[in-house]
Amino acid sequence: MARLGRVGRDQRGFTLAELIVVSALIMVGIAVAIPVTQGMVDRAKNDSALSVTAAFLHAARDRAVAERRNIQISYVPPDQLFAHRVEVPSGLMTQVGFMKLEGGQEVRTFSGVPDTPDLFGNGSPFQFTGTGPWSFTSDGSLIDSQGDVSNGTVFFGVPNKPESARAVSIFGVTGMLHSWKWRNTQWSE
Repeated sequence: MARLGRVGRDQRGFTLAELIVVSALIMVGIAVAIPVTQGMVDRAKNDSALSVTAAFLHAARDRAVAERRNIQISYVPPDQLFAHRVEVPSGLMTQVGFMKLEGGQEVRTFSGVPDTPDLFGNGSPFQFTGTGPWSFTSDGSLIDSQGDVSNGTVFFGVPNKPESARAVSIFGVTGMLHSWKWRNTQWSE
């Protein structure tokens, strides 16, 4: 006859103390993972904006070379970039590209964030040498309205979040692009 009230070895369970400890560990893990995950998501959005901006500028340059026409780039605050083909011989403009930054990104600079290592200037978020408008030419170079080679940088990020700062620099002679990420103390490629 089996005794009532006694639990056999194969019928053991967890004690209340064990369940509380495991629950507490799970809650601590979740509390740590949520901010880490949000930071990773924010960095991914910022890096995505960098990739999209660089791709847009690269496509404008490639189009200028392929079509043997100047492709003018322009910026409309706070978050739009345009590419227009300059028609020959009329000089009329045909829009051939448009990009809108997403995820709260704006073309902007941040106080305390210096110029990129290319040193093309960060006095404004759409900073280029010479007088605008600026165009990629059929040889891939970037020129200003006077036909002089122009270097420049497009700066962007999320307002009030300097850690989101990103930039794309254009070396005018070749139209070569550099993508930059702000890492709280310095720019990195």
